Order: sequence, then C-alpha cells, then structure tokens
Amino acid sequence: MTVMTAPAPAIDIANDYRSLSIIYWQKLVREGVPKPEAQAIAKAIVKFELFAQSPSHEHKQLISRFSALLCRAQLWRSDLLIS
Repeated sequence: MTVMTAPAPAIDIANDYRSLSIIYWQKLVREGVPKPEAQAIAKAIVKFELFAQSPSHEHKQLISRFSALLCRAQLWRSDLLIS
C-alpha cells in the first residue's frame, strides 16, 4: 500500500514568515530600534530571505538608518541595500 502525502509549503512558509518576523522584531527592539520601525525592518528582512523580495525605498532608508543596530542584532544582510 502506497501512502501519498501532499506537502503544504504555503503553510510552512506562512509559519516561517510569522515566526521569523517575531524573532527578528524582538532582536531589533532589544538592540534599541523603536517598535514600529523594528516591525517594518523585520518584515522586510524576512521577505528578502524567504521570497527574494527587495526592500522598498522606505525600508532601505530604515535599514540604512538603523544599520549599526541591525549588525548588533546579527540581522545585517549585505544584499539588502544593493538589491
């Protein structure tokens, strides 16, 4: 008897997106990034990592503005500002 199981990648990606966004937000806030900016930056980094989606101009400005804190939080991605 062969059992076929269909993978559910969309659910896994949604869970990964949610989980990583929260983890990254916490790291950024802990390093001193204000909560609203931390949320926007965290989401931009996760979208970049999971979906290869380049950050918007506004997100790039936030990333640049808080780059030292991103480094301290170990969230710096060199391609974030290049893409």
